[in-house]
Amino acid sequence: MAGKRSRRVRKRHVTIEDLARHLNISKATVSLALNNSSLVAEETKRRVLEAAQQFGYRPNYFGARLSRGKSDMIGLYILGGTEKQCNWTLPSSWMFYHPILKAVSEELSKHGYRFNLEVVSVEQATKQGVISSVIQEGSLDGMLLVVQDDIDYSFLDVVEERQFPFVVLNAKVAENISSVKIDNELGARKAVLHLVERGHRRIAHLCGPAKDTNAIERLRGFQDAALEAGLDWDPSLLYYGDWKRDSGWWAAGELLQLEHRPTAVFCANDHMAIGVMQRLQEAGLKIPDDLSIVGFDDTELCQVVVPRLTTVRQPVDLMGALGAQAVLRQIETDSYTVTHTNLEPELIVRESTAYVLE
Repeated sequence: MAGKRSRRVRKRHVTIEDLARHLNISKATVSLALNNSSLVAEETKRRVLEAAQQFGYRPNYFGARLSRGKSDMIGLYILGGTEKQCNWTLPSSWMFYHPILKAVSEELSKHGYRFNLEVVSVEQATKQGVISSVIQEGSLDGMLLVVQDDIDYSFLDVVEERQFPFVVLNAKVAENISSVKIDNELGARKAVLHLVERGHRRIAHLCGPAKDTNAIERLRGFQDAALEAGLDWDPSLLYYGDWKRDSGWWAAGELLQLEHRPTAVFCANDHMAIGVMQRLQEAGLKIPDDLSIVGFDDTELCQVVVPRLTTVRQPVDLMGALGAQAVLRQIETDSYTVTHTNLEPELIVRESTAYVLE
């Protein structure tokens, strides 16, 4: 039996022109009256306001602001991956991005700004000029760009050329563009030195994708800390993952094949660390008695797994808030002042790391 469909006609938005035609006065007079201008007689103001209420007139948000040369809109662009596969949709990445989006939204709302979220691939930014085009068209008052990849950022030259309010989050891509990021190298150093303090001398590292900025910095921090502690660097203990739990599972399988296994593993994110942990436990090893594990991010999963995961906590919410404040400061002071902020991560010690028994 076919059901009946009711057709509903969308109600048209009432404009200033509609009010002017109804009252038989000019659009300019209506606009002045709605803005309570002293140039319009009180009786005319009364008639305009009554008509606006009668017909349900609402001012156009964007039109009103663009008429003042402002949109009160900030672009929040996430850059990374390809058009077919963007890393930000990974569970581990979403746990990273969500606090940033929340902090940016809250900070902008305090100052009467909205943000427009866009996810852009590397190809769209570098070859198609999507981001530079948006900057030049003037529809935004400023922009925050969250980056992942170690690529050529010369497409952002337009930022300095136009003195456009702009802040990069999660990396420093150029000296002449403001940035707020996490000190990944320091976080990795804290993780490694924690293991060294507990007697570990043979430490493996599972890093992220080879071209990912965060992974590169954490690997550098790991290597510097190993050198500082006088550890023997063994290239066979270095593995590359893809931020996913499955790559941690695979890396743990490789470790199990080694004749001389490490006593600890530092993983560049929590998801891979949990994959390592689960694979080793299924093989009959005990964490941390047989092998200590440290992650990076401090996601909620760290306190769900058994044993709870020692990790490095990133102040990503603070990064988002400070980034929003920086771009608003550039807008409000009407000056292109470049600042760089490097936030310190915190080592969170839980039960997945132990002292090495002599």
